[in-house]
Amino acid sequence: MSGVWQTDITYIQLTNHRWAYLATVLDPEKRKVLGYKIGNTRTAELATSALQMALDNHQKPLIVHSDMGSQYTSAEFNTKGQNYGLKREEVYLKAYETLTQVQAAIGWYINFYNRNRISNVA
Repeated sequence: MSGVWQTDITYIQLTNHRWAYLATVLDPEKRKVLGYKIGNTRTAELATSALQMALDNHQKPLIVHSDMGSQYTSAEFNTKGQNYGLKREEVYLKAYETLTQVQAAIGWYINFYNRNRISNVA
Protein backbone atom coordinates (compact mmCIF):
# COMPACT_ATOMS: atom_id res chain seq x y z
CA MET A 1 0.00 0.00 0.00
CA SER A 2 1.09 3.53 -0.64
CA GLY A 3 0.60 6.43 1.74
CA VAL A 4 -1.91 9.21 1.18
CA TRP A 5 -3.82 10.30 -1.89
CA GLN A 6 -5.45 13.72 -2.11
CA THR A 7 -8.60 14.58 -4.00
CA ASP A 8 -9.95 17.85 -5.31
CA ILE A 9 -12.27 19.40 -7.86
CA THR A 10 -11.02 22.34 -9.93
CA TYR A 11 -13.50 24.76 -11.52
CA ILE A 12 -12.66 25.80 -15.09
CA GLN A 13 -14.62 28.72 -16.54
CA LEU A 14 -15.53 28.42 -20.20
CA THR A 15 -15.80 31.39 -22.58
CA ASN A 16 -19.60 31.06 -22.62
CA HIS A 17 -19.63 31.71 -18.84
CA ARG A 18 -20.41 28.08 -18.08
CA TRP A 19 -18.16 25.79 -16.11
CA ALA A 20 -16.26 22.54 -16.57
CA TYR A 21 -15.02 20.57 -13.58
CA LEU A 22 -11.84 18.53 -13.15
CA ALA A 23 -11.82 15.93 -10.37
CA THR A 24 -8.33 14.67 -9.58
CA VAL A 25 -6.67 12.12 -7.34
CA LEU A 26 -3.07 13.06 -6.54
CA ASP A 27 -0.17 11.27 -4.90
CA PRO A 28 1.68 14.11 -3.15
CA GLU A 29 4.75 11.96 -2.46
CA LYS A 30 5.23 11.17 -6.13
CA ARG A 31 3.76 14.50 -7.28
CA LYS A 32 1.61 12.69 -9.85
CA VAL A 33 -2.02 12.74 -10.88
CA LEU A 34 -3.22 9.15 -10.50
CA GLY A 35 -6.77 9.57 -11.72
CA TYR A 36 -8.98 12.27 -13.16
CA LYS A 37 -12.38 12.91 -14.68
CA ILE A 38 -13.67 16.00 -16.48
CA GLY A 39 -17.37 16.84 -16.60
CA ASN A 40 -19.90 19.62 -16.78
CA THR A 41 -21.38 18.98 -13.32
CA ARG A 42 -19.86 18.61 -9.83
CA THR A 43 -21.29 15.26 -8.88
CA ALA A 44 -20.40 12.29 -6.73
CA GLU A 45 -20.02 10.34 -9.99
CA LEU A 46 -17.33 12.80 -11.16
CA ALA A 47 -15.32 12.37 -7.94
CA THR A 48 -15.89 8.60 -7.82
CA SER A 49 -14.78 8.12 -11.44
CA ALA A 50 -11.46 9.86 -10.72
CA LEU A 51 -10.98 7.62 -7.67
CA GLN A 52 -11.82 4.52 -9.71
CA MET A 53 -9.23 5.44 -12.35
CA ALA A 54 -6.58 5.78 -9.65
CA LEU A 55 -7.57 2.50 -7.99
CA ASP A 56 -7.56 0.67 -11.34
CA ASN A 57 -4.01 1.73 -12.14
CA HIS A 58 -2.19 2.06 -8.83
CA GLN A 59 -1.69 0.27 -5.53
CA LYS A 60 -4.38 1.42 -3.09
CA PRO A 61 -3.36 3.98 -0.47
CA LEU A 62 -3.70 3.87 3.29
CA ILE A 63 -5.71 7.10 3.27
CA VAL A 64 -7.68 9.13 0.73
CA HIS A 65 -7.86 12.73 1.90
CA SER A 66 -10.63 15.01 0.65
CA ASP A 67 -12.42 18.12 1.71
CA MET A 68 -15.93 17.76 3.09
CA GLY A 69 -17.68 18.68 -0.16
CA SER A 70 -20.87 16.82 -0.97
CA GLN A 71 -19.17 14.83 -3.73
CA TYR A 72 -16.71 13.34 -1.24
CA THR A 73 -19.19 12.76 1.57
CA SER A 74 -21.70 11.08 -0.74
CA ALA A 75 -22.79 7.49 -0.25
CA GLU A 76 -21.44 6.68 -3.73
CA PHE A 77 -17.91 7.90 -2.94
CA ASN A 78 -17.88 6.29 0.50
CA THR A 79 -19.14 2.96 -0.86
CA LYS A 80 -16.34 2.97 -3.44
CA GLY A 81 -13.79 3.52 -0.68
CA GLN A 82 -15.29 0.80 1.50
CA ASN A 83 -15.28 -1.67 -1.41
CA TYR A 84 -11.51 -1.22 -1.66
CA GLY A 85 -10.97 -1.35 2.10
CA LEU A 86 -10.22 2.38 2.39
CA LYS A 87 -11.10 3.88 5.72
CA ARG A 88 -12.39 7.29 6.60
CA GLU A 89 -10.07 9.42 8.67
CA GLU A 90 -9.96 9.23 12.45
CA VAL A 91 -12.66 11.74 13.37
CA TYR A 92 -15.26 9.96 11.23
CA LEU A 93 -14.55 6.47 12.53
CA LYS A 94 -15.85 6.94 16.07
CA ALA A 95 -18.40 8.69 18.19
CA TYR A 96 -16.70 10.65 20.96
CA GLU A 97 -18.31 11.26 24.34
CA THR A 98 -15.84 13.71 25.87
CA LEU A 99 -13.34 16.38 24.92
CA THR A 100 -10.62 14.23 26.50
CA GLN A 101 -11.43 11.37 24.10
CA VAL A 102 -11.27 13.75 21.13
CA GLN A 103 -7.94 15.19 22.30
CA ALA A 104 -6.39 11.74 22.77
CA ALA A 105 -7.61 10.39 19.42
CA ILE A 106 -6.66 13.47 17.41
CA GLY A 107 -3.27 13.70 19.13
CA TRP A 108 -2.56 10.09 18.18
CA TYR A 109 -3.78 10.62 14.61
CA ILE A 110 -1.72 13.79 14.02
CA ASN A 111 1.34 12.00 15.38
CA PHE A 112 0.67 9.07 13.02
CA TYR A 113 0.04 11.41 10.06
CA ASN A 114 3.21 13.43 10.62
CA ARG A 115 5.43 10.35 10.99
CA ASN A 116 4.05 8.53 7.93
CA ARG A 117 4.17 11.19 5.25
CA ILE A 118 7.00 12.88 3.44
CA SER A 119 7.18 16.58 4.11
CA ASN A 120 8.13 19.08 1.42
CA VAL A 121 10.17 20.95 4.02
CA ALA A 122 13.89 20.32 3.71
